[in-house]
Amino acid sequence: MKKYSVILLTFILLLTFTACELPKPPVELSDEEVVVTLLEAFRDGDYEGLTPYISDDNPLHLFFTGMDEEIGGDLAPAYQALHEQLKSLTFTAEAVEGKEAWGTVAVTLSIPDYGKAIYTAMAKALGDQVQNSGSAFSDMPAWLLQGVQGEGELREETFELHVGNRDGNMVMDTNTNRSFFAMLCGGLKPYLKASVTTCTFPNDTVWELLAQGDEIIAMLSTELLSTAKHGYTQAQLDETAAVFMETLSPVDGLIVYAQAEDGLLTARLGIDMAQASTFALNNLGLISDRITAGSNGWLSLDSTISSFTRDGASCETENFRLDSEE
Repeated sequence: MKKYSVILLTFILLLTFTACELPKPPVELSDEEVVVTLLEAFRDGDYEGLTPYISDDNPLHLFFTGMDEEIGGDLAPAYQALHEQLKSLTFTAEAVEGKEAWGTVAVTLSIPDYGKAIYTAMAKALGDQVQNSGSAFSDMPAWLLQGVQGEGELREETFELHVGNRDGNMVMDTNTNRSFFAMLCGGLKPYLKASVTTCTFPNDTVWELLAQGDEIIAMLSTELLSTAKHGYTQAQLDETAAVFMETLSPVDGLIVYAQAEDGLLTARLGIDMAQASTFALNNLGLISDRITAGSNGWLSLDSTISSFTRDGASCETENFRLDSEE
């Protein structure tokens, strides 16, 4: 029996080694091959294929996970539509002679950019909600989708990319190559961390704040005044509406609407920070010490929310992603 047990054990081991090969080590790619592999994976929508070559803080993580409806939620259709547009990208990649030790690869990338189209769609939605009420501006997934389905601008740029950092020899550092990765997002990068915050005051004033990270890029306020609730006369409401329109309509970057009838004044104000002057807004009393030290000198979302809540507002922030911790 002992002899037969040894034979059986040997047979089992032979079957095991024949059926299952040992795992092969990952293929070592050249710096040029890393870039080519990443770009081909991007074009093919292969998230798993590009992940080994990017850092954890890379914007492509938000882009690709956002295309998954179980993660991107209502934003997924816009992300998917944009990626379809970006599949037309073309590129060349070649290691730079003499800079091999730095992992330097010269890449010329040609790809559509929808940044202007997205901004145009947002500005149109802002104006629509100011003039017609509704939710065109606060519905970020809708105007984002409209933007990426618009006309993109073909961009071409040459980069000297660097492969290899503290995260691994074949990983492309996000910060070092940030302009390249931003261009690869096709104009979407500023909106990857966008949110809409709604702040409601006890006096029936509502502010909606569109921000990219901590920088507010557009705002919309709605204010209601009535003869019954606030003690105004119809004449006072008429005068307030007229002054509101006359004072704010000429100011660049502002969209205004005011109507007083049947004892109710409805006033809406849209502010496009790309067009408005922070100096003018400050002089009008529309902003105060909430200016951020960010790249555009626009308003800080966190500071604005803090100021509003101190004044009694209740604020809720929505970024439309289902994996949000907010």
